[in-house]
Amino acid sequence: MHADAEEELDWTRPLETARLQLRPLTLGDAGWISAGTTNRKVTDMTGRIPYPNPPLGAELYVLTCLAAEANRGDRVRAITLKGTGQGIGMIGLHPRKDGAFEFGYWLAEPFWGQGYASEAAQCLLAAADLAGIAPIVAGHYADNPASGRVLEKCGFVYTGEVPAAFSSGRMGSGPCPRMVRKAG
Repeated sequence: MHADAEEELDWTRPLETARLQLRPLTLGDAGWISAGTTNRKVTDMTGRIPYPNPPLGAELYVLTCLAAEANRGDRVRAITLKGTGQGIGMIGLHPRKDGAFEFGYWLAEPFWGQGYASEAAQCLLAAADLAGIAPIVAGHYADNPASGRVLEKCGFVYTGEVPAAFSSGRMGSGPCPRMVRKAG
């Protein structure tokens, strides 16, 4: 990460696209996060979100994300609709011990198939580029090829690795093809 570039990008301010706003999380987001993630179709495709995810659990999840941002340099954002502010998902970059950043996201089911995931991903990754955050890696569960297509649209390529990855929603592991974002 380039310190000068990181200082130029104010991560406390929302990032915007034509239809979306990516803004820092608040504890007030727990209600819609709980509603959006108390759905096995969503949680089974994430590593960190349990099923069910009651409001108190979602509050703990938000607090954990905020602590990781303050202490480790994670960049986690609520994905909201620009016109209404309705929360529809989350997106983030998480530093790993090997120096790479893990990219991940989820959307509530009613918002699938409308291009929101690609739009939000491209926005956050453009901010990461401005901040000099690299390398960026990702993965998706093998039974979620739509997520792989979103990642490919954002410049990720498969590495050929397919480790088993634990999912709190599944309470078990599943094959998770790994990807890396191509430089420039």
